[in-house]
Amino acid sequence: MKHKLTGLVLGLSVFFMVVGVGRGAEEEKPLGPGWLSLDCCVGPLDNAIANGKGALEKALGITMGGYLDTSYTWSSNHPRSPSDISGRYFDKDHNKIVFNDFHIFVEKPEKDWGVGFRISGDFGRTGELLREATLWGKVLHREPSAELREAYLTTTIPLGEGIAVKAGKFVTTQGTEILPNPGAYNDNISRSYAFNFAIPFTHLGTLFSYPFHKTFTGSIGLITGWDNPRDNNSAPSGMVGINYTPADSFGLASNVILGPEQRHNTNHQRLTWSNVATIKPTDALTLFLEYTLGFESDASTPTGTQDAWWHAFAGIASYNWTERFNTALRAELFLDSEAARTAGFGATRPMQNVLLNEFTLTGTYKFTKMFLGRAEVRHDLANHPVFKKGSSGADSNQTTMALQLLYTY
Repeated sequence: MKHKLTGLVLGLSVFFMVVGVGRGAEEEKPLGPGWLSLDCCVGPLDNAIANGKGALEKALGITMGGYLDTSYTWSSNHPRSPSDISGRYFDKDHNKIVFNDFHIFVEKPEKDWGVGFRISGDFGRTGELLREATLWGKVLHREPSAELREAYLTTTIPLGEGIAVKAGKFVTTQGTEILPNPGAYNDNISRSYAFNFAIPFTHLGTLFSYPFHKTFTGSIGLITGWDNPRDNNSAPSGMVGINYTPADSFGLASNVILGPEQRHNTNHQRLTWSNVATIKPTDALTLFLEYTLGFESDASTPTGTQDAWWHAFAGIASYNWTERFNTALRAELFLDSEAARTAGFGATRPMQNVLLNEFTLTGTYKFTKMFLGRAEVRHDLANHPVFKKGSSGADSNQTTMALQLLYTY
């Protein structure tokens, strides 16, 4: 798989460069001066790839793009056997340089055919982890390092202002953060507890949305469930949401998902209600406030089957100091009352009433428009020793540091 992936990445890069050189388009306006700017040496590669991609998009009538992502994460708890950092998912590998992702998407707007589409996939560690979290059938687990993130069609039913339809596999509408994707609400390297444990990653189904007013859009849909393209109980879940945007400086998204999620069992319901407020006091500062409520009847917990509740409160302050440099500070509280979502992580005994806190500071620097570097420090705390320490111990806190390089195209 590694050899195939390397060949694919190099092949696409060379192809974009060749097409870009042949096109001879004007270079984009560069970013302002910066102490760590690499515009002099990486900038020409950016322009060649951008021009080549533009020529290909124009020829095929599509939009395409993606990114390459590699990172290193270190934990003060030094987890071993395996070296998985407790409470993490896409950044759980301790003391390893990891090629996370070669992500690519292709999409086409509705205007040409009346039907649009989007297909995106992940190759690398992110693809492997996303596949582990997705309930495919056994046949589709044969390629562990690749995963289909999204594959859906879009169209608009010409009634009133137009009913937008999305049908297929798509990322969830819940939460502040989404699956790793530069420039899309992910200004930190690590993901929050709310993202990892309170809400799903993806859905398979159909979603209808309608703009009742220029400030208010409602949505409703049917899905197979949480990360479940192959329904595990033959009963769909429903989703309902609203997006309220009275001004450019404020927006509120509220989404509810309700349905049975337990394997071969349709008697017990799972409910998640996610609320995200986006506040932009100035051009440079963006604030995100999130509250998510979850409930499941007769859920499996470390201390037996019982009704379970979880609550997630999170706030993110993202500030652009310059057009090259950004910092993002996140604070979060996650209450897993019956440990149904976290199972107590690395606790050495069954536990309930797990209360987690985390404080994360991330700095991002744009070496060029397409090449980004990030550094992060994060401190996690809990009311019980749930963070794995060494090979068999557990602690009530952990500190992690991470570095990341991203190249978008």
